[in-house]
Amino acid sequence: MASGKQSPRQAMINMMYLVLTALLAMNVSKEILDSFITVNNGLENTKLSLNDKMNAQYKSFEGFASENAAKYGAAWNEAKKIKTAGAEIIAYIDSIKAAAIIEAEGWPRDSVVLGDGRIVDLAKVTKKDSHDELTNLMIGGEPATPKDGPMSATDLKNKLEAFRELVKNSRKDDKELSASMDRVFNFENRKDASGTDNNWQSINFYHVPLAAGITILSKLQADVRNAEGEVVKRMMDAVEGKSFKFNKLTTIVKPLSSYVTVGSKYTAEIFLGAYDDQNAPEVFIAGPGATVDTVAKKINGEAIKLPMNGAKAMLERVAGGAGLQTVRGIIKFKPVGGEETVEVFETTYEVAAPSLVVSPTKMNVFYRGVDNPVSVSVSGYSNKDISATATNGTLTKSADGYIMRPGKEAEASIGATVTNPDGTKKPMPGMKFRVKNVPNPRPYFAGKSVDDETIKKPELTAAAGVIAKMIDFEFDLKFEIVGYKVTMIVGGTPIEKITNGAAVSGDMKEMFQKAKPGQKVYIEQIKARGPDGTTRNLGSLSFKVV
Repeated sequence: MASGKQSPRQAMINMMYLVLTALLAMNVSKEILDSFITVNNGLENTKLSLNDKMNAQYKSFEGFASENAAKYGAAWNEAKKIKTAGAEIIAYIDSIKAAAIIEAEGWPRDSVVLGDGRIVDLAKVTKKDSHDELTNLMIGGEPATPKDGPMSATDLKNKLEAFRELVKNSRKDDKELSASMDRVFNFENRKDASGTDNNWQSINFYHVPLAAGITILSKLQADVRNAEGEVVKRMMDAVEGKSFKFNKLTTIVKPLSSYVTVGSKYTAEIFLGAYDDQNAPEVFIAGPGATVDTVAKKINGEAIKLPMNGAKAMLERVAGGAGLQTVRGIIKFKPVGGEETVEVFETTYEVAAPSLVVSPTKMNVFYRGVDNPVSVSVSGYSNKDISATATNGTLTKSADGYIMRPGKEAEASIGATVTNPDGTKKPMPGMKFRVKNVPNPRPYFAGKSVDDETIKKPELTAAAGVIAKMIDFEFDLKFEIVGYKVTMIVGGTPIEKITNGAAVSGDMKEMFQKAKPGQKVYIEQIKARGPDGTTRNLGSLSFKVV
């Protein structure tokens, strides 16, 4: 007997079965036996109705499987096993009914089993009160040890138990279905009308009037059909998933990127979206510092409810900072007559800072021997999707962009390869740069350079040496003085002193002490070593002592 949640049809069948069991416990009169005809006819009609329903369900299932084998094929193969097993048990029980009626009435088989396969109407059977046929056929002489073999109650019990297990195993994780099948097909011993503990076979078929036994068999057939319908429906629902009813369709275009460069591909997903404009969902996004629990499907922290335009939520956010931004949230939807469903969503977008790019083409220059900072960007692409390349030099990543150190050639090129939203890569045309050596620095002696013509004697004697300075140059470079020559005319004779390094030598200092007003001092052959390792000739300085 089934308990718990049951369909109205199953509840009716169980109620009739209770009435039948109660009548069997009484001293049954002919009028009471006749009442079994009404019960049996109701069960037969139920069986036929369920059979038509199942045929339609199987036909629909088979059609889905033929159209989409990948989705429905495996479930349909399981459903076919249920269909075959159910039909075999229904036919087997009909054969027991036919054998008992034939034995009781002595009719030919074609008078009992009609042309459409149905068993003759129980109302036409005259020996409805006969106890012997079902007892001999299904139980035997010892109710405590019912016989086995074809058409026995024990064999029927075994077949029903096998069918129950087939149904349960077809959906092993469905505990509700498993419990239902255990309740409907329960074959445990129980107490009979006399209070004696008895087996299922004898309680139902030992010394039972033919009309009552046939009705019990019809009830078992209805149980099989009900179980069949329930498991096949669950199989279909499992494949199709939870159903929702919507009244509107709309086209949704979801581009992988809304920004496309010349030569690349615009890629988008285009599909139909369904919604109920009379039953809008609720959409929440995670507020600052809040997180979305994807398992529990809830927002931990502040949840911001979005305004709705009909059944569509409107998301607006101020682009506060450049870079990749992520929005996470949940959608709550409660279909009419159904349970609330919660789904988690996530979307990303990138915020780019507005920028003006001006390229002075005549000034596109890289200098050898120094770190030339370079910024590489491609409109419509994030920095993470850009890979910069260079010719005639080495290009390395830095905190603020790249560093270029050019080689010996007179020209270098900076290019890039970008990664599109669909994962494809596209090379971008490079930009050419001229490559030059760093210009020579200006030499200074005693704070004076080529623009100065005179020098005071105290300045001359206090001078520490020659230094090299870069004037109006973007790079802060250091040049090392490696040597120079000082020449003075003393008594009409030129005197030369040479030193290595930047400092004034002792001989030079002695010579400077002898300088007189009007004398010329020449700082010549000034050489300096640059950061690129090359030695430059910085020319000469000349001063008149005053």
